[in-house]
Amino acid sequence: MASASQHEIARILNLSQPTVSRSLANHPAINAETKALVWETAVRLGYQQKVSQLRKGQRTNKPFVIGIIISIPHRFQSKSETFAPVLRGLSEKSTLENITLDVVHHEPADGDSKTLLRRIKQAGWQGCIFFHPMPLAVLQTIERTIPCVSIIENYKNTFIDCVDVDQAGGIFDLVQQLVQAGHRRIGFFSWTYQVQTPWVQHRLGSFVEALYRFDLPFEPEDCVNIRISDSLQPEEAAAIAAERIRDGVTAYCCAADHQAYPLIAELGRQGIQVPEECSITGFDGIEPPADSVPVATVRVPYDELGRSAINQLLRRIEQPTAPRRHLLVDGALIRGNSIKAQWSLV
Repeated sequence: MASASQHEIARILNLSQPTVSRSLANHPAINAETKALVWETAVRLGYQQKVSQLRKGQRTNKPFVIGIIISIPHRFQSKSETFAPVLRGLSEKSTLENITLDVVHHEPADGDSKTLLRRIKQAGWQGCIFFHPMPLAVLQTIERTIPCVSIIENYKNTFIDCVDVDQAGGIFDLVQQLVQAGHRRIGFFSWTYQVQTPWVQHRLGSFVEALYRFDLPFEPEDCVNIRISDSLQPEEAAAIAAERIRDGVTAYCCAADHQAYPLIAELGRQGIQVPEECSITGFDGIEPPADSVPVATVRVPYDELGRSAINQLLRRIEQPTAPRRHLLVDGALIRGNSIKAQWSLV
């Protein structure tokens, strides 16, 4: 992808070029919303921040630079509603701490870490925050170079701290909503991705635990794309889910909202209405499409995860040998309109 210019970013966002320049430099005079919007657009357009811009300031005081690696596939960035709030939280906290952020994109399927290592050296990163899954080999290479923190993804057997939402508690709350509505045959639905996605396995494990806590059976045949070897594309996965619904599944827990809404649309094309014939839950709390029923979900406080990630990275930099931490932030249950009771309440 060809690198964009600040002028192009300014034109697209209808901002002045000085505002864009100050946003990219994390200037405290620019509000967090604007900076997040500028960074988000810059990453989507492939803008390459010049290292010299990160070196401005007092001659004797080099800026404290933290790298933010965004690894959302380019083809999905325009659909990501988690991107901007994370950047907003990072911006708010880094401004308070007088930290310069260097936000870069790395295609998740790219297993080459050389470009990122050059960036770390040239820009003088003191630490790094990862957002969205990346190849383990790349993570481990960067981890050996500078302190690191991950948002959402919990990379065990590394020294990378993780700031996460309470996924187990959130999935339990969603399953409880389904059980209280009378559902007894509940499946789990997910997509597959270019790299391993620990958050999917974590939410699946939490789903199985919730079923057993409610004395319900876990039926693997009612679940879609749950094995590492599974590779069904979204349309194929939805077709399998439709078959299981016709066989008696009354509800599906989706690993994420961005999977739930396309599933609802595809089920509708196959003549299965949500929630009348099948209840659906999601996770993340993104804004529903205008033509879709809002799903029952857990809203993730992504801006707070961004702020907490800065806090944890500063702690890791100050205490490099401290035990690895996995910090959890509560999400908020959103009931939506995608769950229908299986009996008439008197």
